[in-house]
Amino acid sequence: MKKHNFLSRLLIISSKNIHSSFFGIIGFIFFSMTIMSCEKEPEPIDIGDEQFINTYYTDTITVNVKIFQSDSVSTTSSAGNSRLLMGSLTDEYVGNYSAQAFSNISLISLTEDFQNDAGETAIYDSLVGFFQTDYVYGDTLAENNIEIYEISELFEDQTYYQFDALQTSSTPIGSAVYPNALDTNDVLRVTLSEEFGRNLFNYGLNYGFEDDSLFKIFSKGIAFRSASPNTSIIGINPLETTTYLTLYFHYPSDTVSSSYKFDMPLSFSNIESDVSNSAIAELATQNYISTENTNNLAAIQAGTGIGVKLEFPYLSDFVTNQNVVIQRAELDIPTLETALSPTMPAPNQLLFLFGNGNGFYYTSSGTIQFLEEESSIGTALSMGYSIQGKSYSYAYMTSYINQFAKGLIPESDGLIIQPSENNISVDRLIFPTQKNTNNLPAIKLRMYYSVAE
Repeated sequence: MKKHNFLSRLLIISSKNIHSSFFGIIGFIFFSMTIMSCEKEPEPIDIGDEQFINTYYTDTITVNVKIFQSDSVSTTSSAGNSRLLMGSLTDEYVGNYSAQAFSNISLISLTEDFQNDAGETAIYDSLVGFFQTDYVYGDTLAENNIEIYEISELFEDQTYYQFDALQTSSTPIGSAVYPNALDTNDVLRVTLSEEFGRNLFNYGLNYGFEDDSLFKIFSKGIAFRSASPNTSIIGINPLETTTYLTLYFHYPSDTVSSSYKFDMPLSFSNIESDVSNSAIAELATQNYISTENTNNLAAIQAGTGIGVKLEFPYLSDFVTNQNVVIQRAELDIPTLETALSPTMPAPNQLLFLFGNGNGFYYTSSGTIQFLEEESSIGTALSMGYSIQGKSYSYAYMTSYINQFAKGLIPESDGLIIQPSENNISVDRLIFPTQKNTNNLPAIKLRMYYSVAE
């Protein structure tokens, strides 16, 4: 039984799914919970902007963080958002995670009949795969033996998710060592078995490459796996023009080799995650866990569905009891630098979605509600990561915080954070949620506000 089937089958993020209006949220929170985690009354400050002169500042508003894991990440490649992942890694924060990939092979041209002008029949030479690599996570110098298998199960024209997998042959039809087998353009070159190549060639001789639908029933596709445990996770772009299979052949009277290319239009990655021996081990048996049980450390990881939900339990009371007008609100998520390295950076961008209970909030059209940027209507709010600074930009959410605090968004009770490249990477972020024993900087909601007389 899969976990979190009630969560969204998270699709590629599109600004078309974003609604520009906000609605009302949870009702009254008991007055007994109104005491904020502020250490003292905020002092009047002047931050050099007329709009905020004589305002107050606080960064001690309580932000509760829960970690969850969804099994509903779509990993199906699409134009502009395609990558196949293969390999495995282990770390103390998110445990063991591994990936394998599946792709069909398709006819590019429907005109090859393997006959030349002299009426001679072609002779088989070889079948070689060329795969454009564009990603490596983990030890970039360690050898990673990539193996290719023949798919034996029909590849359906559908959306595939990270928990999906297809049956394959028991023995590989080709292998190559990464990065040794890369050319100068980072293309991985793999010579495939003669048996597999001849089967494709003989199909062309007997039936001609004239019907792609019939061909894909005959040849189901290929799968990619790594035979090098805990080394790295490699990514190839199946839709790049430099990714294809090439069938080489010649004619009896011609010493020059001819070729025919196959492309890989439909593909997906299967990503498995085992958190049982990690800092978030409780997630193996629970839907959500509080970071109070993880030494106040939170985890977000692309591909595996690991994300966080932010809740602001006392914000409504803070605004109502003091008659507060929030002038600016910004969320700061610090990274746990010891969990980062040049070969294992955090996700490029973090995106904000509306949460509802133990899942996502869906609009009436069935899409997920995204939080918009305040300066750009129709654009999803995101936090960009700087590799050099090992930090994220602030997320400005003044309008959202004001409306949330006033009870104007009843459909949502908090924000869910997911990586933007959720289907094409395994980048992960570890961040502190409270000052823990190491006194590390923690997630903060920074607010500049005015108090009405």
